Amino acid sequence: MMKIIQKVAGFAIVTLLLSSCMQGKSEKEELNLLTENGYAVNSENTRSSNGNTTIEQEKVPRLKYFYNTDSRNGLVTERIPFPKDWQKHTNGEFAYTGPNGIKVYGERGMNYAYSNDPTTLQLYQSTGMQVQYPLSIEQVIDQVFVPYGNSINRKITKIFPLNQIADFYKNFDAMLFKVDQNPKQIKALGIEWIDPDGTKWLTILHHYVEQGSNHIYWGYAGSAIGAPSAYFEQAKIDYLNGFINRQVNPQWVSTMNQQTEYTIRKSNEAHAQREAAFKRGVADRQRQYEANLELRDKNQQQWEASLDANSQRQERISDYILGKTNVKDQNTGERYKIDPTNDHYWINTHGEYVGSDNYKYDPNKDDFINNRTWNKLEMDNWE
Repeated sequence: MMKIIQKVAGFAIVTLLLSSCMQGKSEKEELNLLTENGYAVNSENTRSSNGNTTIEQEKVPRLKYFYNTDSRNGLVTERIPFPKDWQKHTNGEFAYTGPNGIKVYGERGMNYAYSNDPTTLQLYQSTGMQVQYPLSIEQVIDQVFVPYGNSINRKITKIFPLNQIADFYKNFDAMLFKVDQNPKQIKALGIEWIDPDGTKWLTILHHYVEQGSNHIYWGYAGSAIGAPSAYFEQAKIDYLNGFINRQVNPQWVSTMNQQTEYTIRKSNEAHAQREAAFKRGVADRQRQYEANLELRDKNQQQWEASLDANSQRQERISDYILGKTNVKDQNTGERYKIDPTNDHYWINTHGEYVGSDNYKYDPNKDDFINNRTWNKLEMDNWE
């Protein structure tokens, strides 16, 4: 799947990644929760000799936990229950695959900022943030997903609310360390599609809008599961169940919150020191202006150099918080920031990029997207 590139991002906009913490339930209880369609998901109905359906639960669970880790610190971030005959992939196009043609795309999305204040808006634009007036989740579907579906002849057949999954992301967001407690709205919808060959898809789309005093942060992310029509309904139930019952590792959340708090505190201390030094410098230069104009100019130049160096440090801090990595288009020399989900990336002239962990992959030879020219991006992180 394609996503529009996010260039330099100098502000900490938290992308919703996971949700819900590990509770004290037994594994049996956790995996027997109902999906929003009302199906029990960890048992298979059995029939008695007279053909009537019983409610006896199978003795061997159909599901198992799959674990995801944070590549930055090696900690387990979450575990998610899926059928045990599914396979998890760290490389390649799909995050999971299963029998009977089941395939799952991992989560991808976009973050944006907006402000009615011209100065704030100019600041966002100058730092390369994606600036756009917020769209509702319905508008995202109409303006982003529908055109993409039309481009590959994939048609929407149903859209329905996923309130449990929305609550899931709200719970995770409440666990995160924040400086400002701005109101945030989170919604989730399910989008069902069908391909010309009869393959059916479910996209789980979640969307957030955070309203500050003079700014708005918003964004969306989606993942999808596809399967032949005969196997789609059960695959969909298993996929929704997995999302509803994901469990976040509280140790990972605590570690990330401590790192975020420490980074912000140190940044504020450094800013206060620079402010105090600047004010002292202004007073000293005012008193010595007539006698020491040359020294004042030299101090001013040193301060400007220090400010530039701090700007680079702040960018590295922001990159770490947001989990971003830098890449560079060797043809244009332009640098971009992306989510480090793959090992290799390509970009086209429309600012769209694709990623893959397969070093042999070439989007210029991909029949789905080779209607545009793709240039290879090279990693360009700060030294």
